[in-house]
Amino acid sequence: MEVQEFDEYPFKFSGERPTLVIRHSDQKGVIAELSDILYQKGINIARIANERSKINGAAITVCEIDNIIEDTLISLLKREISIIDEMVLVQTK
Repeated sequence: MEVQEFDEYPFKFSGERPTLVIRHSDQKGVIAELSDILYQKGINIARIANERSKINGAAITVCEIDNIIEDTLISLLKREISIIDEMVLVQTK
């Protein structure tokens, strides 16, 4: 399976790895915060992509990782990165 578009944003991700799809506002530091939290939890990012509608507008980040994602990580990310509007987990088998 390969996703090539998500909510009218041009993205490609394979679905072969656990993937976080994160809706947020376009603000400085969001990707840095996300990367730092994943690093602190020992999670390796395989691929990351970001698109935005306009500067400081709606944005979406797709993050494929090498590890299984636990629900506690989702809660932590939502709590620590306050501008996250929505997060969808695409989990592999």
